[in-house]
Amino acid sequence: MRPTPSSRRSLGSVAFAVTALAAYGWWATGVPPFTLRAYVAVGAPAILLFATGVLSSATGPAPILQSGPRHEPLRVRRELPWLGLLLLAVALEGIGLALGGRSKAVPTLSTVVDYALAGHFVRFLLFCGWLAVGWAPFLRAARLARSQRGRGA
Repeated sequence: MRPTPSSRRSLGSVAFAVTALAAYGWWATGVPPFTLRAYVAVGAPAILLFATGVLSSATGPAPILQSGPRHEPLRVRRELPWLGLLLLAVALEGIGLALGGRSKAVPTLSTVVDYALAGHFVRFLLFCGWLAVGWAPFLRAARLARSQRGRGA
């Protein structure tokens, strides 16, 4: 199956968007913290997402509201590992803080994060993850709206 010209354009635009976002993420994570540039670097994607959401809701029904799961039952078995990790993190943080926050044997979560954020590449990966988490619901809703338009719904 040969790619059509429209699918090549779509793939090219996705590649361009990913490259542009990666370049933005690399720049944003290299900015010195607590400066105006750092606040702009972190706030710009949030403002862009907000503006895009406002514009899309002004042009039609809000597809973000339609994209949520339909009455999916809560499954405790599936959530138990995450709850266990959350409880473990809270317990370790509490123990680390009870020891004065200076224990080398039981570091606090902020100590671990400080070590992790020392490298530019790790900051870049975490920033890209933050962008992905923020944009994922919007992109899912846009994809759903496109598929509904394609079916004539």
